[in-house]
Amino acid sequence: MTDITANGGQDKAVALRNYLGPYEAWNFGIGKDYAFPVYRSTDVRFLTALAEHSEPKNPHTLADGGDGPRGMWLPTIWGRTDGVSLKFWPIVVENRSGGDIAPDCLSLNLSEALQPAATTDARFRMAFPVEETAMHRLEGRLPSAPDWSPDPKVQATDLQGRTLNILAVIDDGIPFAHRNFRAADGKRSRLEFCWLQSAHGRDGDETPSVLFGRELTRADIEQLVHAHGDDEDALYEVAGASERQFGSGAAIRRLATHGANVMDIAAGANPDKGLVPPEETRLIAVQLPNTYGWDTSSFGKDMYMLSAVHYILERAERIAAGYGVPDIRVTINISYGFSAGRHDGQGELEAAIDELVEKRRQLGRPTAIVIPSGNTFLDRLHGEITAEDLASGAFEFTWRVQPNDRSSNYLEIWFPDQLDPGDFGVEVSGPFGKVTAGLELKPDPAYQHGDPRNFETIRTGSGDAIGQISLDNHRRTGRWRVLIALAPSEPHDAALAAAPAGDWKVTLKRGPAAPAGHGPIYLWVQRDIDLEAFLTGSRQSYLHDDDYRLFDDRGTGDDTDRSESHVKRFGSLNGMATGATTLVVSGAVPRIGALPGSAEIDASAFSSAGKSGAGDAVGSVDCAAPADRSIISPGIVAAGTRSGSYASVQGTSVAAPLVARRLSEAFATHSDADIKNAEEDNYLPILQKLELPGQNEDDRARFGKFLVI
Repeated sequence: MTDITANGGQDKAVALRNYLGPYEAWNFGIGKDYAFPVYRSTDVRFLTALAEHSEPKNPHTLADGGDGPRGMWLPTIWGRTDGVSLKFWPIVVENRSGGDIAPDCLSLNLSEALQPAATTDARFRMAFPVEETAMHRLEGRLPSAPDWSPDPKVQATDLQGRTLNILAVIDDGIPFAHRNFRAADGKRSRLEFCWLQSAHGRDGDETPSVLFGRELTRADIEQLVHAHGDDEDALYEVAGASERQFGSGAAIRRLATHGANVMDIAAGANPDKGLVPPEETRLIAVQLPNTYGWDTSSFGKDMYMLSAVHYILERAERIAAGYGVPDIRVTINISYGFSAGRHDGQGELEAAIDELVEKRRQLGRPTAIVIPSGNTFLDRLHGEITAEDLASGAFEFTWRVQPNDRSSNYLEIWFPDQLDPGDFGVEVSGPFGKVTAGLELKPDPAYQHGDPRNFETIRTGSGDAIGQISLDNHRRTGRWRVLIALAPSEPHDAALAAAPAGDWKVTLKRGPAAPAGHGPIYLWVQRDIDLEAFLTGSRQSYLHDDDYRLFDDRGTGDDTDRSESHVKRFGSLNGMATGATTLVVSGAVPRIGALPGSAEIDASAFSSAGKSGAGDAVGSVDCAAPADRSIISPGIVAAGTRSGSYASVQGTSVAAPLVARRLSEAFATHSDADIKNAEEDNYLPILQKLELPGQNEDDRARFGKFLVI
């Protein structure tokens, strides 16, 4: 084990009382100088985390327990009224260390903040901090209730037998004042609540209804529209939606955003096209922080995403009470994902969302989560190593790191469930063999609390730290992970040591005492793309194998896997799409010559898939929906950020919201009995859909069995 703290001389990591995982160890430890700007700061005041307890905690214990301020707050949480106990909680913690946020200081802040409600076996998944201008330092633990009342015109409307329900979207750059999200009269908003997570606080707001950012009710949105008319630039400026966060600009300033397109597909109703806005579908939106695009490795967003789900469910209960609709039905679209992770539903965020949804369903309240399958089918981010590959005692593979990359790169190696890797080892060799490091896959006994784990630093010949190898028994569940983190190949600061670009050789070794027969060992490279709006300088690393074929014998793109290649397309499913309660949607394109509305489709080339054939599952796709208009007209056209504007966005992110829309429509028309019977299959049976004919195993892994249109 080597030093993983930022101070370079004291190995304080062994004294941590609380869990800090390998991503935290890198981003707040030896990799801190390479992290995104906010992590490098020495004056961050408000830290965020997803906290996991060994046993469920009652919200009153966390929110009301203890004497005096502890420097810990909960955002808007669902379940407090019903006394629902949960293991996972989103929290905000005040940094009382005087500046630095190295691992030892993180531990001190987190453990002090959660006492006495926490125990020493609590573990944490850190997220991006809250900017001080967006944080409301509440006297109590929880925000105040919102000043909201139901829309009298909706109350007076005859819904003609349809059931009032909630459709919610979590995304970026959501144009909440857009004409497509208003009622038929163009004045009333259909959005009951909108939470701008990174907006700055309003002067004079002594009783904020959210812990950070700003909340807009339907009345707030209508007042903004009345005051600013067609000047939506000014509207979003006044609302706080276009403010910068940690120096990062807001997506809503752009002509088109991911969130605008997704929200319109899910809930838009353009009167110019003769669409009648459905009054029975009440909308909630959560705009994620501007920093969502800084890091696509999945690290940094869990608290914000979980707090968004809590917020939607809590506000749904208020809407239910206001409109007199018991057990209100809720659909949430989350067009978001990452490429690495466990892929068995037991990652922190997946498990936390599953816990929330299952608890609400147990109360008899239908709750649906719709998630895209991912866009990495052709990106060579997934692979597998079989027991046969290790027959000689070792297997070497190539991880190709790109030049001019300004962000860290991450490769995860996941062992099969309950396989002890104690007689395995990992060695890493940089291009031209100038950098080497290795780790025996045994936990270090010096770590007394948290997940069993170990670390080794990757250094250059001159001794500069440019990477980290780690081992952890993730969440103590018997799934062991190796994470290799590498510094950028071109750091933002030229004085920093760089990880050489080129082919990194990773060798997995199996000792004589290791089991000879076991399931596949999976490889996942974290997604690391440069989103245009944020210009982070990221370049995607990937797995390389000479036996992987990019093109078939006809010269067209190959969409099959070869047994001789360890790099795989199938199994590339979104790492957030393997939870038990999620409905997973892949992307489809109409087949050339197919009639409109037919089930003759092909997969969008990028659309990720579950695992094909026998073997350990890595999640599955439930259904497909259009993600491209045709092979020559990519993407789906939907709203831009300003009323009357349109843009085309491509990806499974635009397939998912169509399914969310259809599910909301089904929630409005189906009986309680029908919905309850469909719950086990995450409500797929009540969707209007076309069964896909003539499928083989590969087709089912990419499409599921149905097309939703």
